[in-house]
Amino acid sequence: MVINMNKNRIFDEAWHVMKAEMNDKEHEKKIISCLKKRGGAASLDDCAKECGVSKAECKKLIDKMDNVKMSPHGDVILMDGL
Repeated sequence: MVINMNKNRIFDEAWHVMKAEMNDKEHEKKIISCLKKRGGAASLDDCAKECGVSKAECKKLIDKMDNVKMSPHGDVILMDGL
């Protein structure tokens, strides 16, 4: 019984990790879409609204992305093609 409970707990934890990664990928696509709609640059607020997340969460996502950067002034910039 204990072994079965451990397997269920491990499965649940793995599922939550996979689900979070899938959400991150969807949010990254939305950030890129937001930037393309606005000519390659937008405010953090615009990107966060597009994703439906907080500015802090959006910034965490952007920090993980290779093709999106933040300027010292707080603008979010799509680096594709630069």
